[in-house]
Amino acid sequence: MTLIAAIRPDEWNLPLFLHLLGAMVLVGALVLVVASLAGARPGSSVAAVRLGYRGLLLVALPAWLVTRVSAQWLASEENVDEDSPAWVDLGFTTTDTTFVLLVAATVCAGLAARRLSRKGGGGAGLQRAAVVLVGVSLVAYVVVIWAMATKPS
Repeated sequence: MTLIAAIRPDEWNLPLFLHLLGAMVLVGALVLVVASLAGARPGSSVAAVRLGYRGLLLVALPAWLVTRVSAQWLASEENVDEDSPAWVDLGFTTTDTTFVLLVAATVCAGLAARRLSRKGGGGAGLQRAAVVLVGVSLVAYVVVIWAMATKPS
């Protein structure tokens, strides 16, 4: 049996590339953030918490923006704005929802880093909150990656 590959117009290549690049950088940044924040002992490791905060602020949020903007660009190129498949709706819903979680995690990680840098310490609760928020976002993105790869109806 011969399988013919799906051919897409060349105009879709740039938004698709940017979408995939942004999504890979976003997931990679979130794995870094979870590893650095969860691996830091509460109240002792300022550098790890700062790494998690900077990973969220300087990498994850811009990668989220690239992913979301290129997804909208790609959807408009493919004309799926009006009647979109379920996996596209899942992707848009998840990215919009996790944006709120990422902003909240960034604020929590920033406050935790600030409190840890003081002599009094503190910030362990905020650090755990950031880990939970980023962890929930990661789980949601794994589900979206599965949906984008398998395209269930």
